Amino acid sequence: MKYAFIYIISCMAGGTATGLIISGLNAVIGLTTLSAYSEPILITWFVIVLLLEMFNKSAILPSGNFIVPSSWISKADYRTAALWGNILGLGFITLQAGVLFHTYVFVSLFTTPWWASVAAGCAFGCIRGIVYSIPVVRSMVYRLLEKRAGHYTFLTATRLTLSYLLILGSIAALLIS
Repeated sequence: MKYAFIYIISCMAGGTATGLIISGLNAVIGLTTLSAYSEPILITWFVIVLLLEMFNKSAILPSGNFIVPSSWISKADYRTAALWGNILGLGFITLQAGVLFHTYVFVSLFTTPWWASVAAGCAFGCIRGIVYSIPVVRSMVYRLLEKRAGHYTFLTATRLTLSYLLILGSIAALLIS
């Protein structure tokens, strides 16, 4: 708990940096004719990631393979907490469970205003930071890992359910608009 605040702020900074990078790419895409096709592109993306989640194939999406070494955690100081926080907050360097991070990146490439991807990146970093650094939240996550829902842990089943709802809701919103 000693370094939790530094860690959470660093996660948020990493997520914000990713959001800024994506918003820059969004501006470049906005200058091309590709932006005119954003709705069908996004619907296609949502269908693809929904199928990947349903068939447990999200691992084929590009993802970093960096895992924070346990020695960093056991010998943590303020600099380590800041470095670890930034790495996890960036999102694209570390392993990602499921498709939500990839969907955030893809949607942000075609969504305006620019600050929406920055805010989403900051929120991603904040949530990721809180899950790993606040003992009460971390113990809840560990309890969800111990329980089973079919052949999934309860944590995975919850993540999948929320992913399905978000993706299906996004498809519906795009079709209605």
